[in-house]
Amino acid sequence: MNDMPITEGIFKYINEDITSFHMPGHKNNKRNFKELQKIQDNLYKMDNTEVPGLDNLHMPKDIILKSEQNAARIFKASKTYYLVNGSTSGIYSMILGTVKPKEKIIVLRNCHRSVYSACLLGDIKTEYIYPKVSSLFNIGVGIDINEVVKVIKENPDAKAVVLTYPTYYGTCADIKKISKEVHDRGMLLIVDEAHGAHFPFNDRLPKTSIELGADMAVTSLHKTLPSLTQTAILNLSKGVDDSGIGFMTSLFQSTSPSYVFMASMESSLNIMENQGKLLTDEMIDEVLLFKEKMKNLKSFIVMDMDYLKDDFVYDMDSLRLVIKSSFGGRKLEKILRSQYKIQVEMSDLNNIVLIVTVGNTKEDIKKLYEALYDIDKKYGYLNKINDYIIQIPKAEKVMSIHDAYYMKKRKVRLKEAKDLISCEMISPYPPGIPVILPGELITPEIIDTIISAKENGIQLNGMEDMQGEYINVVSS
Repeated sequence: MNDMPITEGIFKYINEDITSFHMPGHKNNKRNFKELQKIQDNLYKMDNTEVPGLDNLHMPKDIILKSEQNAARIFKASKTYYLVNGSTSGIYSMILGTVKPKEKIIVLRNCHRSVYSACLLGDIKTEYIYPKVSSLFNIGVGIDINEVVKVIKENPDAKAVVLTYPTYYGTCADIKKISKEVHDRGMLLIVDEAHGAHFPFNDRLPKTSIELGADMAVTSLHKTLPSLTQTAILNLSKGVDDSGIGFMTSLFQSTSPSYVFMASMESSLNIMENQGKLLTDEMIDEVLLFKEKMKNLKSFIVMDMDYLKDDFVYDMDSLRLVIKSSFGGRKLEKILRSQYKIQVEMSDLNNIVLIVTVGNTKEDIKKLYEALYDIDKKYGYLNKINDYIIQIPKAEKVMSIHDAYYMKKRKVRLKEAKDLISCEMISPYPPGIPVILPGELITPEIIDTIISAKENGIQLNGMEDMQGEYINVVSS
């Protein structure tokens, strides 16, 4: 086979010599960590299976168990599971390992889609907490503790509360207060901590959710640590019954787990335990200096706690950069890539998101600032964006996500879908909060919200019809 489009595409990207502000956190090992170089040099030799001496991820008793115990010590957890199928497998394992079919959980409305997928798979009922949307950045950022208490009181039969900490944008809710409210009512606190793997290694970063009282949390090592893509861990607090969770981690992971992935996880944690404080200090200082200099540029606003005082944000990841552009996030992403060889993690209508990790260097931050300085001088306010703020109407649940998915479906025009039941999850991005989920009633307000989002150039994630004209509904 002469045609290898994936391989060719990857090498084309490599040859562009791009400065990475996206995951994975190793940033192609430009720091030359010896632990990562050793894996790179022996990649095919390390790709093995469960032969004597190499233990078994599904029933660890030797080297894998010892490594997981080291990870648990680092994250101050009672028990840690290595995950080679990403954080998604951990989300499934936490929810389905603790909640039975037809039972109820309370979910932060802007949780990752894997939370909703778990509810579909497990036939679990859901109630929702709606996050606070920042009017300046047009994204979901905080959680009102009073809203949490209200929803918990209205749903005393719920078995767990599922939150995201930190958000994709680096903002953190007051997990300590929330955990107390949750535990006072006999519920579990389950946390998607995918973007917080670096938190344990520096006091200048937020504390981990386990330290703040969460019962369990899933953390992606590849997002913010120098680990390979698809690697994650699941941490449990003391006293949590792990029998169901342990079964589910085995159920949702490959029966041929990658030893290269496991070595990558162990190596990244070893790097962070030995050098993490020094490396994160260096990058935090660089980010702070960058933010200070950015105040002199007229085209950009860099998100900081000063802008989030009224948005119920308790803390913020010092290494996550969210930059609002006067001419829009998507245009800024394209300019940075095409003209300056800088690739961001994500862009939306207003903002770009950049992931800074210990894999980055001072030169990376310097290059980013110089590029933005140059862009500011070239473009200024010539193309001011529309400061449209999307409003998320409260949805009315008619049936469970599970039941709606398995019902017979039909496709109708969105404008004619009033009072029908959705079979789709539609999340305008930003703010990334589902306007409608399977099993919810399509109201005129929801139709108007989707149409307005489309007209303002907002991406409609999850909608099968990418033109936004049609929606799948339950067939009556």
